[in-house]
Amino acid sequence: MFINDCAAVFLMTPKKQALMTKPLIVIVVADTAAMMTFFSIASMVSAQQSQSSGTIASLQNGKDGKPAWILSGAWDFKNVNSSSPTFNATFNMVMLNGSAPHKHNITDFKMTGSPTKKNIASTYNGTATVTLKKGPVSGVPISIKLMGPVAMSLWIDPTKTESHFGDTPIYGAQHRVK
Repeated sequence: MFINDCAAVFLMTPKKQALMTKPLIVIVVADTAAMMTFFSIASMVSAQQSQSSGTIASLQNGKDGKPAWILSGAWDFKNVNSSSPTFNATFNMVMLNGSAPHKHNITDFKMTGSPTKKNIASTYNGTATVTLKKGPVSGVPISIKLMGPVAMSLWIDPTKTESHFGDTPIYGAQHRVK
């Protein structure tokens, strides 16, 4: 649009060009503002797609299959669009009655295969190191699911963790990087 406007001004007489100067400046400023807005939005979308972080807030079942544990903490997922994204989580775990508080870390995520996308969810499968009471366990299969722009879930293979996290995924919220 800007180039066409400039070409039209140069084809006009000097008197008509003088009259068009102010409208042309307004058009140039409007075009520039529109382009800056477009590139700002594109940058935010790009950042959102490459990094995500958030909180964990979940109830987990005990060995009897009933809610027994509260989990809360934080996680981050970087380089999501690469072949080697990094996922880290640190969260506290406490029984519903307030007893047995302890902490877990998930580190060293190694993605296997490619992410799968279904509707608004993206799932990343791989292995990670999970800290437990007896010490860190490496090579634990995990599945990270980003559900739209606000929710997430984390499944940790119960066979490798003695069902420590129950039989349901750990849930949390995303706080997208802006």
